[in-house]
Amino acid sequence: MLHMPVPYEKLLQFQGQLGLTDEALQQLDPYRKIFASKKDEFSAFFHEVFQGLPEAKLVLDYEQRPGHMLKVWSFWFEKVFNSTVDADLHTYLWRIGLRHVEVNLDQRFSNLGFSIIRQFCHKIVLADTEHGDKTFVIQLIDQIVDFCLLVETSAYIEATTRCDIEIIKGIADRVRNPVTVIGGSLKRLQRKVDAGSPAYDAYEGLLGENRRLEHMVIDIKTYFEIFQEDPKPETIRIDDLFRSTIDKLPHDAIKVENCFSPDALFIRADASDMAAAFYHILENSFEAADPDNPLVTLSSRIVMEPHPGIEIAVFNIGKPFKISDMDKLSTPFYSTKPAGTGFGIPIIRLAMRRNHGKVTFEPVDEQGTRVTMILPSVEG
Repeated sequence: MLHMPVPYEKLLQFQGQLGLTDEALQQLDPYRKIFASKKDEFSAFFHEVFQGLPEAKLVLDYEQRPGHMLKVWSFWFEKVFNSTVDADLHTYLWRIGLRHVEVNLDQRFSNLGFSIIRQFCHKIVLADTEHGDKTFVIQLIDQIVDFCLLVETSAYIEATTRCDIEIIKGIADRVRNPVTVIGGSLKRLQRKVDAGSPAYDAYEGLLGENRRLEHMVIDIKTYFEIFQEDPKPETIRIDDLFRSTIDKLPHDAIKVENCFSPDALFIRADASDMAAAFYHILENSFEAADPDNPLVTLSSRIVMEPHPGIEIAVFNIGKPFKISDMDKLSTPFYSTKPAGTGFGIPIIRLAMRRNHGKVTFEPVDEQGTRVTMILPSVEG
């Protein structure tokens, strides 16, 4: 069985957003026994529906323990409607979502199942509840079913995504070691030939491709680490972050001007996400800067629309990119630079999205390129 911790805090947020408070759930108490008594009827109805679907029927016909799923569905129905929505139910629903990944259940069947559950419950409400209670009971049942769907789907998506990410990160790790060995061997071979010989140039070309592959492995791993980990917001001083990022990049030929507003220096975001995003923004700006006037300007200001936050702008003088290339530039592995990996802009966009930020890339006619980020302020 897949072992992934239950994100109780997130599930409690789901519960709160759906209005499933203790007070609201108490309104179902007079009818819990009625719902629980329908568990076997529900299980038979559920089984009949899925027997009518060829793909599902094939699975049911070849059950290792005939009738097992009837018991599983009966137990699920009774537990959901006889339980309070607490940590025990959270754990139970979460494990079901993980189990669906293990058995490779198509999530569309799970979604269909919740639609069937909703229909069945509505029939119970219409037939067996007091006339004046029908509306609020239907609303409450819908909230409970929505919550079950959210929990099981979240578990399914997180488990599926994590499995895929672990595979990709594993591949990146396995590729990085031989790439490093190959690079070292090429350097040793290059030292044995004359600098002006064709062989020396051939080795130089191979080393360039090797470096690009090394950078690509690093960027792929960075992208999926950002994707996988939950952001941990903290207060970040942007001028300090820019300063530390610039120190990691070759910038001797670049003139950097800071125009930060004193009242717009602090953002609320994940420090690792921002370090990765700022690195790629500055790297792109430095590389695109006009060799004759390699100027990059950094600025910040408070904005109130569409939401309060801090706007951070990075502008470089140089040939602007074509607006028609923007979609391609946002695609992993696509790059206009010979040594580019194509992961810079995807990393930037992912980091901004995870931290409730927004980023735009704007070519300025005959001047250069401006990258504008809007991120939550500390007060926000």
